[in-house]
Amino acid sequence: MRLFDSHVHLDLIGGEDILRMAWGGVEAAMVPSPHLLKGLFEPESLFELWDKTLDYIVKYVASMGIEVYAGIAVPFYGIAAEKWEVCLKKMPEYLKEDRVVCVGEIGLDVANDHEKWLMREQIAIAKDAGLPLIVHGPTPREPQVVDVTDEIIKVLKDEKFPLDKVVLDHTGKNTLQKRLRSGCVTGLSICYDKLTAEEAAEIVEQNPAERNNIIIGSELGYGGAGHLSVVKAAWAMKHDGMPVSEIERVTWENPRRLFGLAVA
Repeated sequence: MRLFDSHVHLDLIGGEDILRMAWGGVEAAMVPSPHLLKGLFEPESLFELWDKTLDYIVKYVASMGIEVYAGIAVPFYGIAAEKWEVCLKKMPEYLKEDRVVCVGEIGLDVANDHEKWLMREQIAIAKDAGLPLIVHGPTPREPQVVDVTDEIIKVLKDEKFPLDKVVLDHTGKNTLQKRLRSGCVTGLSICYDKLTAEEAAEIVEQNPAERNNIIIGSELGYGGAGHLSVVKAAWAMKHDGMPVSEIERVTWENPRRLFGLAVA
């Protein structure tokens, strides 16, 4: 089976775990910019993170057999006060890099004015660059998740961004149907506070009509679900009798089409 991990923070794991991903069948991966920097940083720190992803992570992980693509975005928390404009001004330069295939992860956690302003600014940048979006939302257990999911969809519609070019990531069971009906791509994040591999497999199995609009990511780096999360979900689907062609629709074909990847 061909596997693409659609959301994985590879800078936070070691080489041996990356090898295990490759051994498990992961051929390609998306490394988005984090929505949160743990601390308070000047814009130069964010630019260094982008440079590290494009100059080091892409090549390092490729040496172990996994093609890496990147999402560029300005996190909504972690940048020193009033410095977001500096970061936004720099973004278009990085979006021209060959391995940058989307803007993300952007989005909302609590839907305050700052988050919504920054999300709208980056939607406009993505429009100008002709790139799809990876959109972060609250974890399924957070009390505001239903209302904020509605607000995310509203912002996307207000900005008239093509919904079929948007991944609504971090799906939980309590917002699943809302996401499937939104017109966006539903991102199943396998992580301790989102979905188990078995739950992700079950969602794919139970929604055959929506399989063209579902992708799967490990969300590795912010929870400990493991570097083999996508492998485990694919195994669960195969174990349940799903044809490989149907499994690869969500683990390979959909992300390849969405992000316009050159991999064959």
